[in-house]
Amino acid sequence: MSEILLTCPYCGGSVPQGTTICPDCHENLAALIHLKYKHAIYYNEALALAREGNLEGAQERLLVALSLKDDFLPGHILLAKVYAHQGRWDKAQATALRAAELAPKGSQEQKLAREIAKTAQKEEALRRAQEEAAARARRAQAERYLASHQKEVASAFGIGMGLAAFLSWLISRFRRD
Repeated sequence: MSEILLTCPYCGGSVPQGTTICPDCHENLAALIHLKYKHAIYYNEALALAREGNLEGAQERLLVALSLKDDFLPGHILLAKVYAHQGRWDKAQATALRAAELAPKGSQEQKLAREIAKTAQKEEALRRAQEEAAARARRAQAERYLASHQKEVASAFGIGMGLAAFLSWLISRFRRD
């Protein structure tokens, strides 16, 4: 028995999967079917682009697909993977969590979405730690630079004070004479 794809808007008859022509009134419903499944078309285009390595193009198609059908689980999972490959862990985590909400409890999709979210958290923590380490290194370098210049300034000040004392003594010697 074939699965029912949709109901014909002209006669109300059932249109079986695999055909775009209503068996009752013989209307061509290809445009309607195309509209109904446009999110899947964009998803398939995104999948092909992702396989080719065009992650930006895949991301664009997936965003369109999800704007057409927000509860499209495969789209959320693929988008989370694309974001992860791009290193956009905050977006990967948010998208994976949305996929986990949509997936049936205990399903492979839910487990995959949780793993992506967990990896995203770890990667984000690692990125923050690297940024903090780099900031500490820059701060330490600035402190060393400041310390070396403070020594130079103190030395120059000492020399200046010595010269001032010498000049004061010299002037006092000329005044006495």
